[in-house]
Amino acid sequence: MDDPAPLGLSWKSLFEAITRHAPVRVGIVDADGRFQLSTTSPQIVGQRVHDLLPGHPMLEPLAAVLAGQTRRWLDEVGDGTFEIVGTPIAGPDGSVRGALLVGTLVTERVLAERRLVESEARLRHIVDSNMLPMMFWNEAGIITDANDAFLELMGYDREALRRGQITWSALQQPGHEAADAQALQEIEACGTITPYEKTLRHRDGAAVPVLVGGSRFERHRSAGVAFMVDLSERRRRDRERDELQLKLLQVQKLESLGLLAGGIAHDFNNLLTAILGGAATALLALPEENPAHTDIHHVMNAARRAAELTRQLLAYSGKGHFQIKPMDLSTMVRELAMLLETTLPKKVQLRLELAAGLPAVEADAAQLQQVVMNLVINGAEAIGEATGTVLVTTGLQEIDAEYSGEVFAAERLEPGRYVYVEVHDTGCGMDEATRAKIFDPFFSTKFTGRGLGLAAVLGIVRSHKGAVRVYSTPGRGTTFKVLLPSTEARPAPRAPTPAPFRGSGLVLVIDDDDAVRRAARRMLTHFGFSVLEAENGEEGVAVFRNRADDIALVLLDMTMPVMDGEEAYRELRAIRAEVPVLLTSGYNEIEATRRFVAKGVTGFVQKPFTPEDLGTKLAALLADPATPAR
Repeated sequence: MDDPAPLGLSWKSLFEAITRHAPVRVGIVDADGRFQLSTTSPQIVGQRVHDLLPGHPMLEPLAAVLAGQTRRWLDEVGDGTFEIVGTPIAGPDGSVRGALLVGTLVTERVLAERRLVESEARLRHIVDSNMLPMMFWNEAGIITDANDAFLELMGYDREALRRGQITWSALQQPGHEAADAQALQEIEACGTITPYEKTLRHRDGAAVPVLVGGSRFERHRSAGVAFMVDLSERRRRDRERDELQLKLLQVQKLESLGLLAGGIAHDFNNLLTAILGGAATALLALPEENPAHTDIHHVMNAARRAAELTRQLLAYSGKGHFQIKPMDLSTMVRELAMLLETTLPKKVQLRLELAAGLPAVEADAAQLQQVVMNLVINGAEAIGEATGTVLVTTGLQEIDAEYSGEVFAAERLEPGRYVYVEVHDTGCGMDEATRAKIFDPFFSTKFTGRGLGLAAVLGIVRSHKGAVRVYSTPGRGTTFKVLLPSTEARPAPRAPTPAPFRGSGLVLVIDDDDAVRRAARRMLTHFGFSVLEAENGEEGVAVFRNRADDIALVLLDMTMPVMDGEEAYRELRAIRAEVPVLLTSGYNEIEATRRFVAKGVTGFVQKPFTPEDLGTKLAALLADPATPAR
């Protein structure tokens, strides 16, 4: 260094200025690791690094430098971080004489790198937490990375991801083109996508409803990250809610229809009481040889069939009463045949093939009659205007576990013996889609109709612990097979015809229907009674108060204006506690008398009633007034 330094300074002064102000630290150690120069700490010159910094991490790279290798490492010096580059210093003979250590201040860079690492770690933690399905895509539309939640949602594995086999286009389902175009515009303009709903394609082809959003990377504008929310569970809950609301609406409709049906049935029973009672008393007054006998019998049979229909209306309204007893299915169908034939069009023939000696089934006769009638009418409607046949057969079948899984039932049928009734029609048949819906309430393939027939059939059969099986082919007709569990019990024999009833005394008839009062008067006078009438409870109580000692019995309707049957009954018993009262109603006995359980009701007769029905009740009631005649 014989030449003068710049600025007219000595080389020593210039070197000191550089080392004092430059962000570079220089040190020289000899082959023994002893400091020969230190721009930051001159006081350590002459001392060995091993003595100054025993166990320091720099000792290892320093040893490598003194062995002839160039090394780079980070070191904390004071409150800063330096990147140190160690370079061997060779002598003329090529041997390592020492090491040049040059340290550059890199505190800010290191901090930035650490923040980047921490940020990436946080991002990776979020991705790997699988709280949301996430995936990363590149400019080619290939999904380059994804978390387990995404792979599981879409049905892929990490091997497919590693091979680049998962593409955004492969996940697309048609029908979202407009929303996807809007999302593409958003990410181009703003770098982000407002989350929107769409459906993706699972690896197996299934639809996966999701809420999808995403963001583009600033440094790689054709790549980014997308997140998703699986909407499958929410969609399922929405469907269940909608189904529940639909069922609730149907229940409300059925309740309204039930109220209407109950009111209609009650009023019809009043009319039928007049028709059936009047016809029956007229029949009693005519000699056997009178030609009107046959016509009156037809009127009475029609009235009885109408009464059966009103009982079904009461059952539908929840005010019916069913009598479960052993019965012969073939006998029931045979007795129903005449009514069935009158309901069918002239072009439809009814055929019966009924097995004899079948085991009994425990059922309500009126309900099973409704089942058979509904199926026969349904078969005739399937034939339409064409010529065809409805065939009704009965039989016995052994059911195994495999067969029980192929029927419509409330629960899986127990294997065993079942009595069946089959209704086959030669009509148009049904396809698979129609067959799946035929038992839904209000479903009907006809332009007009209630759509309740087959739903009622299934409901009745299920309540009897039975099942229904349907066979149908378009163009080849349909067969409905109703299976009912058999029982060892036998049908009860028909009761013998009782002796004609005769009575005497004064009877008070309290009923708001004039036709019912007239029919009751004719029946009672036929039996030998005298009759007083009242058109409501208040009038009836007034009449009874004036003639309490003379009246032998009160025939009391339950549903009346001004004063109903319950209040009138209470007033009658307050006047004369032991007076026999025969309640009457268009509703069944349980529904009509449920409020009279503790009030000593002595008898009940349901409308419509015949002279035989009324005579039986009166005979039991007047024989022992303290004993209820039910």
